[in-house]
Amino acid sequence: MDPSELWQCFARTLDHDHNVRSQAEAQLKLAGKAPGFLGACLDIISAADIPENIKLSASLYFKNKILYGWSDRQSSRNELLDVVVDNDEKPVVKDMFVKALLQSSIYSPNCIRLLQPALRTIVSEDYPKKQWNSLLESSFELLGSNDVNSAHVGLLCLSEVFRTFRWKENDSRQDLEHMIMQHFPPLLEFTSTTLLDGGKNIDNPKIGDMVKLVLKIYKFVTYHDLPFTLQRPESFIPWANLHVAIIQQPLSTQTIASLEPNSRKVQPWVKAKKWAYANMSRLFQRYASTSLSRKFAYDDFKMLFLQEFLPQLLQLYFQQIEQWSSGSVWLSDEAIHHILGFFEQAVVQKATWPLIKPYYSIILEHVIFPLLCPTEDTLETFDSDPQEYIHRNLETWDDDYSPDFAALSLLSTCVAKRGKSTLQPTVYFVTEKLNNGITNPAKIFECESSLRILSNILDRLCHKSSPFVNDVENLLGSLVFPFFQSSHQFLKARVCEICSKLGDQQFKSEKTLQTIYNGIITCFMEDNDCLPVELLAALAVQAFIHVPEFQGPISSSVVPMTQKLLRISNEIESDAVSGVLQEFVECFSEQLQPFGIELMNDLVQQFLKLAIELNDSSNFDINDINDYNNVPDDTDKQMAALGILSTSISILLSFENSHEIVKNLEQSFYPAAEFILKNGMEDFYREVCEFLENSTFLLRDVTPFSWKILELIGECNRKEESMVAFYLEDFMLAFNNYLVYGQEELRKNSFYSNILFEVYCKAVANEDNTLDDMVHIFELSQKIVLALGSSTNNVLYEKLLGDALTSIKNEANDLKKNITFAVTSFNVVIACFACDPWVTLQYMISQSALESFISLWFEYLIPNYKRVYDIKLSIMALLSIVSDVAAADIQAISFEVVVTKSSSLIISLLTVFPQALKTLEEKRKTYSAEEFGRNSAEDADWQDFQDYGDGGDDEDEEDDFEGNEEQYLELLNKRAQGLEFVDGNTDIFDSGDSFEDLEEDPLSGSVIDNVNVYQVLNSVLTSLQSDEAKYRMFTAEWSPEDQKTYSGLMNL
Repeated sequence: MDPSELWQCFARTLDHDHNVRSQAEAQLKLAGKAPGFLGACLDIISAADIPENIKLSASLYFKNKILYGWSDRQSSRNELLDVVVDNDEKPVVKDMFVKALLQSSIYSPNCIRLLQPALRTIVSEDYPKKQWNSLLESSFELLGSNDVNSAHVGLLCLSEVFRTFRWKENDSRQDLEHMIMQHFPPLLEFTSTTLLDGGKNIDNPKIGDMVKLVLKIYKFVTYHDLPFTLQRPESFIPWANLHVAIIQQPLSTQTIASLEPNSRKVQPWVKAKKWAYANMSRLFQRYASTSLSRKFAYDDFKMLFLQEFLPQLLQLYFQQIEQWSSGSVWLSDEAIHHILGFFEQAVVQKATWPLIKPYYSIILEHVIFPLLCPTEDTLETFDSDPQEYIHRNLETWDDDYSPDFAALSLLSTCVAKRGKSTLQPTVYFVTEKLNNGITNPAKIFECESSLRILSNILDRLCHKSSPFVNDVENLLGSLVFPFFQSSHQFLKARVCEICSKLGDQQFKSEKTLQTIYNGIITCFMEDNDCLPVELLAALAVQAFIHVPEFQGPISSSVVPMTQKLLRISNEIESDAVSGVLQEFVECFSEQLQPFGIELMNDLVQQFLKLAIELNDSSNFDINDINDYNNVPDDTDKQMAALGILSTSISILLSFENSHEIVKNLEQSFYPAAEFILKNGMEDFYREVCEFLENSTFLLRDVTPFSWKILELIGECNRKEESMVAFYLEDFMLAFNNYLVYGQEELRKNSFYSNILFEVYCKAVANEDNTLDDMVHIFELSQKIVLALGSSTNNVLYEKLLGDALTSIKNEANDLKKNITFAVTSFNVVIACFACDPWVTLQYMISQSALESFISLWFEYLIPNYKRVYDIKLSIMALLSIVSDVAAADIQAISFEVVVTKSSSLIISLLTVFPQALKTLEEKRKTYSAEEFGRNSAEDADWQDFQDYGDGGDDEDEEDDFEGNEEQYLELLNKRAQGLEFVDGNTDIFDSGDSFEDLEEDPLSGSVIDNVNVYQVLNSVLTSLQSDEAKYRMFTAEWSPEDQKTYSGLMNL
């Protein structure tokens, strides 16, 4: 392939004219399938005289072709890239690739960043298979070439080679030990003398990047397991000293002076320092700490690290933090994050806590406290971008090496694990700061930091064993609640945040509750549109919403408060607001009923706004970007959208006694369901199905809007890429109620029943189905049969029966380990017996499965049934066989013994049926109460807090769990014995299995709820008396007691 023609084609893809670009892309599509294309791309990338923008375009295209075509395991939405790299071309590409990297390092360094993912893909795929063994030696040759560009490329390649060992343990990577012994000493020497060279290269960013690559190599080989070679003192100490030297190396004054802090952190030397800190933290946490030492029992290394190295490293960190605090040293956020994380790990460990303990008060005052003080930039964000302020300062997750979150984490660990030594000085420090701040308006930043500290330790202060538990109320009243009146909105927000944690606190004075109520309601209802204050006040209201002293006053203002919540929800992407709304709807449903439809309409519009944005993001093609940091993160939007849908369901449930409003709410919700299903937004499938489940249950009917949603499900399922069948468990929530409450329409209108059958067919055809998947699939198929009844055709019977029998045969060895699967798959056949016994019998005979099936059903399943549904279904099936199969047909297939046996089985099933029915009814009555009790019991487990002592780390629980897990796996292995099913072996249920595990939802309807088995029995027995032959078969083994039982049942 001619590279000159290709580079001109790449140039035209950058043309402003759309037609020119389209033509160029069409040419690329053809060229990309031709042999030699990737080599031609590398020629373009390597050329010295081609403009960099064209090289970048070729690099991007080359990268994506490698990512999606090298291993044949990826696929791209871009058809230009959807071509597998030919195996004959791969050696050529590998030979040219390193040279191209070298040329790029010289002439177009920006291409390196694009080519690295391609290098990673090839190395990760080929090096472990020993298909690029030459790369290691050639990389070290480049390293020794005395040329900085060659050495840089050599380190790039080495980092990817050693990355392949990252997730392996020592036993599975013994070749690594030899590589380390041979290559790490010269690598260390090269880094120390040539790269660091006493700080002479601190102004050279490429050298900084090379140092970073060396540290990443060390990270890759030590991240998951610690090579034995690197545990030895003669190896560990020099490598540790290298990390220390990098940490100690002052940054270039030019870097500090010419760049803003946010720009400094991306500089190579700053990144190198970050990896030095990170590697030391990883070694300490994983291999020199008690919590994980059971898995990695490297006692000699642990002692070496703790005794010979850690005390000096801590002193260095203390020195660095002191210099940072005084302003003489600049540390990146990542550096501070890792230092504080190291301190936190040292606090937890019994052996290292004494090294931290003397410095706690200093760390609190000079590190934690200043890090929690807001900056001018923070307050600017509060005013100009309140959503970002909320995300960054008022929520509890850290997603970007934030020093303040590291400070909070360190503080929490100190107070939780070493409370006897740290709680008192922390409280005294905060109390002093707040006392000074209340009377001095100039100290508002210090007040914010102090309140943030107080918020973080509040759970410890309020705990029953806290020495301050009796002082909390006075402390809040005198030092916290006065900030409700502050003129600074960020302080009001912080007070509301503290109040949101006090909902379970028992206050002695009614005045305290009144102060809290007045403060948070005033903050919430103010007209200043300060979003952080409004949101935090809303969360505080939620915390107290179940307190009687709050409910009365709130109920009189619930409508305007709800309207304000809707406005807040529309302004911020947060599921927290939806949670508050949901609680309002549940607690004040009576007051909100007149506004239910309006509420639903508002929520649906809010959801659609988020859903449109989410759908646009989902169509984002990752191939179109150069920087993976630009990939959209829609987590907040998604959680907010889920919260809105959940609130919509709560609104629906609050109108259970008003059918007309429920129908109107369905209509209001329809646009949300339509958008979700038309765009295949599978993250929201379950919420749509829950809404349908609840609306159809409340109405005991399927409305036209619900049928329209079923049509949308059908359209969605017919798409090639549809995930409806994959999420069948979620869709069964709705399908069950279509089958229960829409039976009449389904029997009349095959259009709707075919939708359900199509979903079934697509689901059962998936070769990757697990047993749990098959349970949901067979649950659907048996319910389709039962709902359609006599309108089911023979083709449908054969399809459903064939799938069930095939699955039962294939999974015979797993039946005894999964009673749910066994019962559900058998129920498909039993349902067919109940609806058309003769067709079912004929099919079972044709498959040579009838005898073994009847044996298992009669001897093992029927005696163990506990659920009303299973008992009832088997009664229906047995009575159907007796009633609907002609005596001559029974005799023709030698089925007389089965008919005779069914007589006693029906008695047996009807004997346990009343108790099963009673148990189910009791569950329905006590369901909510039982759930409440269970949750309370679970919560109690979390209340066993460790006392404020200097004790251990509570690490035994995890190990106990791992031990139990191993015992359980061993038990399963012992049980895994070979089984035969259709061949007649019926010993499939051992004594360890329990039918109690089969679930029966007490709040869900069943397709056979309306069947009165006593009436069916009466009808069958009456008709049998006119059929002498069958009557004789059925009563052949009746005892006087049986006759008496049946007489009694006839009279029910």
